[in-house]
Formats: sequence, structure tokens, C-alpha cells
Amino acid sequence: MRNLVFTGLGIGFILMGAGLFALTLRKPEKSLPANPNKAQLREQAALAVENNKMRIAAASIGALGLIMVLLAQL
Repeated sequence: MRNLVFTGLGIGFILMGAGLFALTLRKPEKSLPANPNKAQLREQAALAVENNKMRIAAASIGALGLIMVLLAQL
């Protein structure tokens, strides 16, 4: 019974990581104009940093799920 619980939790974490990664693939709603001002450039840079952090978090969560599934099989 314990193996089934860890397998289920692992699959859940893997799916959660995949969902977070999919959120980072979305394009910004507004594209930059031909001559963007400094505030728009800073906003785009901040969004890029957030996307990188979210991708790292998604990979970590997916890796945790994979470890849980593998440990359940031992």
C-alpha cells in the first residue's frame, strides 16, 4: 500500500512540474512597440527573470516526483 501512495504522489508532482513549465511557455499578452521606453524594457526583463525561476521550480518539482516514483519501485 505504501508503494501505491508514493507512486501516486510522485505522478502528481511530475504533472504539477509539467504544468508549471507549460505556464512559462506563454508569450506576453502585449508585444513591445517599435520604440519601447525604459519601463517597458524593465518589465520585460523582470518577466524573463520570473520565467527562469519558475522553470527551475518546475524542474525541481518534477525531479522530486521522479525520485518518489523511483523510490516506490524499490
